[in-house]
Order: sequence, then structure tokens, then C-alpha cells
Amino acid sequence: MVQQQWILIAFIFFGIMAYIVLIRRHDRNWIEKRFKGRTILAMSFGVNYFGRATEPGKPRKSSGFLLLLADELFYRSRATGRELSIPGNRIVRVYPGTAIKGIDLHQSVMKIDFLTADGEKDSTAFRVPYPPQWIQAIQMQLVKKGIQESSGQEIDG
Repeated sequence: MVQQQWILIAFIFFGIMAYIVLIRRHDRNWIEKRFKGRTILAMSFGVNYFGRATEPGKPRKSSGFLLLLADELFYRSRATGRELSIPGNRIVRVYPGTAIKGIDLHQSVMKIDFLTADGEKDSTAFRVPYPPQWIQAIQMQLVKKGIQESSGQEIDG
């Protein structure tokens, strides 16, 4: 039996890989249904969301996926179905940080300051793979576009 342990290890490894593939396929099917016909510019799985600064209590971490569309940023938690949609024209600033609600998260996160539907300031934090690329993509696609639309000016970028 000792000499056959590699079979058990291989079975566990491939079982985990199959589970990840099934979860991603489920998420992609959900995304295709929900955003049918819309262009998705960037997508990341395994994103951690720490809630909004205006929500009461400590930051609540959830894991899911983040989508960058032509006119919005969309997050959905895999386990709880928690969603956040931020229209691109409401995003004020995107930048790296390490805290939300005054609590140090002990990791580098992408922070987003935005205006709510009521015009109030709010912010949120995400741990994403490759934060500099996400920050740049959001700035180029949503922030500058929103500034351009609100001011009626063209922005070189």
C-alpha cells in the first residue's frame, strides 16, 4: 500500500483540478447568461471583496469574480451571490491601498472611490490578481471615459 500512495495523491490532485474547472465553467455560463451580447473587457476569478466603506461593521470578505465591462465594474460572490455593480461614470478614483474602514487588511488591495446613486461618496476594496493592470484598465476604460462624458472634452490617453 505504501508504494501505491502516489495513486491516491494523483487522484486527490486531479479531483481538485476537476472541481476548479467545474466551478469556473459554472461561473462562465452564469456570466454569459447575465451579460449576453455585452463586451467583457477583463475578467478575474478568485477575487476577494471587502465590502463598501459605508456598510456598518467590520469589512466582510467574500470571494468571487470581477468583470470590467465597457460601462461598469461588476463583482459577484460565488458562495453568497453578493453583487456589486459600479457604473463607470460614477467611479472617481482607482488606486492601490491596504485598508478599508480604517482597518488594515494586511495585504495590497485595489481601492475604488465612487459615487452612489444618491450622489454620496463611498469606497470599496478588492484583492485582484495583477492589481496594476486592473487599476490601469479601469482608469483607461471607465474613469477617463466618465470624465470625458461629463466634461464634453476629449482626453488623450
